[in-house]
Amino acid sequence: MARFLDEAQAASAGFHIAHEPKASRYVVYQGAGADRQLVGEAHYSLRGDHSVDFDHTSVSPSLRGTGLAALLARRALTGDQVRGRQIEASCWFIAGFLERHPELRSQEHTP
Repeated sequence: MARFLDEAQAASAGFHIAHEPKASRYVVYQGAGADRQLVGEAHYSLRGDHSVDFDHTSVSPSLRGTGLAALLARRALTGDQVRGRQIEASCWFIAGFLERHPELRSQEHTP
């Protein structure tokens, strides 16, 4: 299985990361159109105007180790819902990702 280091590599292999604000999640789809399949998600809950809690992250077991979960986490932690909010991570994966990438915590207070 391939290892994806950035979204462009993942996209060239047919994986697309999108934000679905009505569902409060970032998703990874494989394929396009009617044949696309949801293969990953990072769910969040907004806590008032001041914080966002990432409470669940998953990627299909067959795609673990490909880097897709890390790409999903990075996109979620730098998305619009984070700006101006404190990041909470009740999800173990997001908490660990933030420990490995503390520079993303600076996104918390970006206006």
